[in-house]
Amino acid sequence: MENFELRCNHKGGNYIGGDDVFDVKCDDMLCYTTIVNNPTSLLRWIAELFGTKLPHRGNRLRVSMDMIWDKYCDDGRLKTPATLQFCHESCCIIYHVYPPDNFPTSSLENFLNHSCVDFVCFGLIEKVNYLRKTHNLEVKMEHWYEIPFLATVLDPNRFRLNFHSPLQDMVYIEFSKSYKKPDDLLKSNWRLVPLPLDKVMYAALDCFFAYKLAARLSIPERS
Repeated sequence: MENFELRCNHKGGNYIGGDDVFDVKCDDMLCYTTIVNNPTSLLRWIAELFGTKLPHRGNRLRVSMDMIWDKYCDDGRLKTPATLQFCHESCCIIYHVYPPDNFPTSSLENFLNHSCVDFVCFGLIEKVNYLRKTHNLEVKMEHWYEIPFLATVLDPNRFRLNFHSPLQDMVYIEFSKSYKKPDDLLKSNWRLVPLPLDKVMYAALDCFFAYKLAARLSIPERS
């Protein structure tokens, strides 16, 4: 089984604003990644995305979304995630939630329910429930799409009627290469500042591959 060649290089940062920029590479695919830890920087990224990608009325944006939790509560309720990621085309932003009460609720209020944005992700119900119940954020389900469920509906032979296929399995089916991650990755400390290169790389690639899968499978267009 052939593996992807993964690399992550730090390109610089704005130490006043707390932003850092990385080139995350997967073979010949490049993901320009910005990591931020303040709501203003996230809001600026969203505004730039809208300004460059929604210049004409009627355009729609496909945006992948992900979160990484370092652990779960015993009663099933989710604690604050360590990261929040968004990706469009080859650009990804990672919001590092540190300290844990620094979740960017105000920056997400208009983004998550924008009528021109289609969000694609894995674990949709889990993530939407967290945003709604914990932060009282409005999320319009008609613009949110569960990638493994729709992939199975659209192509049941390739995806073997598995409505909950994990990201790594779907990447292998679609790209014929293995996207390997360390077994203990999610058990390690995701609150470290600055976030180590390996964590930046995998947080970016999880969201990047989700976008790539949705684009290659024409989700949501074929939905």
